[in-house]
Amino acid sequence: MKKKQNKQYIVYSLLSLFSLNIEASEEGQGCSIASRLKEQTPSFRIREEPKKREENSTKKVALKITETLTSVETIHQNQKLIIKRTSYNKQHTCPPFCIQPINIQGVTTVGELEVLDFIKQLKGKEGRLLIDIRNSKVYKKNTIPGAINIPYTMLEDTSKYQNRVLQLLGGEKIDKLWKFKYVPILLIFGESEESAYPLQAIKTLLKLSYPNKKIYFYRAGVNGWSRLGLTLY
Repeated sequence: MKKKQNKQYIVYSLLSLFSLNIEASEEGQGCSIASRLKEQTPSFRIREEPKKREENSTKKVALKITETLTSVETIHQNQKLIIKRTSYNKQHTCPPFCIQPINIQGVTTVGELEVLDFIKQLKGKEGRLLIDIRNSKVYKKNTIPGAINIPYTMLEDTSKYQNRVLQLLGGEKIDKLWKFKYVPILLIFGESEESAYPLQAIKTLLKLSYPNKKIYFYRAGVNGWSRLGLTLY
């Protein structure tokens, strides 16, 4: 009975904490330039010449596969081929847009059908959390139904929220080491296969001794979910 109560406390405490959106970096944004412009009523108009398109703005640029892998050579039908990536603009680079691995230190990686099964089991179940690891601004725009938001920044070692989050996940700190006895099953996702944030969060949890058997990773993230036409909330 005590175990069940502990799990219920973890779930309800997390939901109440993260509904407050306590990321300090998002507070006090001030007035926007757009709102200032709306207040002004110009008395005349100046016809501007159309801006010249920047040269090579759409030119494809080289893009790494991972931070340490640029390309892979192979032989196909007696021809040497080079497998590489091509970016669609100069901003799309690796890092940060690197292809993330599927296998993470014993953590189970799942697909959409497994996520749907996990969501079905959220109803009336304690000890299960579907976690959107992206920042709260992106989470508010859309997410997978049933997900709560634990921004990856809150799990970083430098975050003032890390201890609180780990406690709500059932952790207990003893002599500077974390112990996890009664903990929920976590299914963690981010933006896409290129998002490093879920990987960072999972590695942090594992480093702090969260059991790998209690963590699931949905690698395709919100983009993969959307590509298949599944409902976003």
